[in-house]
Amino acid sequence: MTRTSRNTTRALAAGGVALLVSAAMVACGGSDGDGAAPVDTPPAAPPAPSLADRIAARTHYFGAENVDAGTGEVRKDLVILSWASNTTYAAAIGGQVVLLDAALLRREESPGRTPTTLPEMVALMPSHIVLGKASPGHADLAANIAFRTGATVIGAQEHCDVVEADARRQQGWGGNARLVRCQAVFPKDQPVGAGVATLALPELDLCLRAVKHTDQAAAAADPTLPFASFDWSLYSDARDAQWWPSGIAAADGVNTTGATDGPSVAYHLTLGAGRSFGLFWNDRAGSIAQLAPVAATLMRSLPKTDVHVGSVDVANATTNGLRDAAQYIQAVQPKVFFASGHDAASQRGNAFNTGELMRRALETAVANAGVTPPPEVRINFDPTDYLRPHYMTFDPAAAGWQQPGDKASAALCN
Repeated sequence: MTRTSRNTTRALAAGGVALLVSAAMVACGGSDGDGAAPVDTPPAAPPAPSLADRIAARTHYFGAENVDAGTGEVRKDLVILSWASNTTYAAAIGGQVVLLDAALLRREESPGRTPTTLPEMVALMPSHIVLGKASPGHADLAANIAFRTGATVIGAQEHCDVVEADARRQQGWGGNARLVRCQAVFPKDQPVGAGVATLALPELDLCLRAVKHTDQAAAAADPTLPFASFDWSLYSDARDAQWWPSGIAAADGVNTTGATDGPSVAYHLTLGAGRSFGLFWNDRAGSIAQLAPVAATLMRSLPKTDVHVGSVDVANATTNGLRDAAQYIQAVQPKVFFASGHDAASQRGNAFNTGELMRRALETAVANAGVTPPPEVRINFDPTDYLRPHYMTFDPAAAGWQQPGDKASAALCN
């Protein structure tokens, strides 16, 4: 059963593509009016982290200059992103903490090469967890953090189902009461490219738009572009293991059983005065031009994007280089692009510190795709830029985000 929110739907037919500007919001696991009543008492969340722990965690993630040392409040006038690893970011938006994905590479009992832990992420006390993919590497910690903090998860209905199942497994709960709050921007089995879902989040003073896309890759070399290939395993820095030796792997059983073939969702956030600042985030990258052109069309229909944080962890790098990542850049036309997922891709090849080579390959792919004007490409290097938000701190009210020829902003969330 579904529950329709105050958002309305509007379909715009264009070339056979229905643009759903606002989607029905589906509560995780069904409606409150489905007649199901708890038959027993669900497990209670543990006590919230102390104020001191919250202040320490937020200071670590967002910088002492951005966090009140007495209350732990984060500055409301800035948008701050702090890279935790792979495609997981802690974002300070409107003074609240929002997690974009919830997973850690090489998660250990204490801070190591990845300089944070699950308890510290819990101590951030996020209000929301936005999931692009409910699978290992993206949603491992989502259920645990949501259960312990009361954060609302946002994703497709399949994401909601995975997080609820993970929470139940981790807490040993089989009753009727739900353990996690989740707001679905797409109903279950929604086709890729069926529409743009819109969700107003007044507590964050932002409007969220979501596009369902694909992370599947076309393996054959693209005959329309110059041949390009990229090998994540080359040119590794052999000193990495000496600088950051392995610690004790976390063995708390906190993980996800979400399927890797589940849906992928990309998000566009508009915020700031008049909603004049646009942020786009995709934690997966597929061959959207070849396999889901309707999704690319929907992305092009979004309001202007100033900053794009996108995965470059493509599955066909040996035959197409980083073309697939460039297709997302081509669709949303950002002013600034931050690569993500490059640490996970290189570590799978037992390689480290390959970010600069990836930058060159990405800039080649952007040029080959004919992206005009190209964005400013910025690279965070792992692990030295983990939890270093100085490079990803933005003033959404800055005049520089408004440039002649920009796509329109979206003052209304509809």
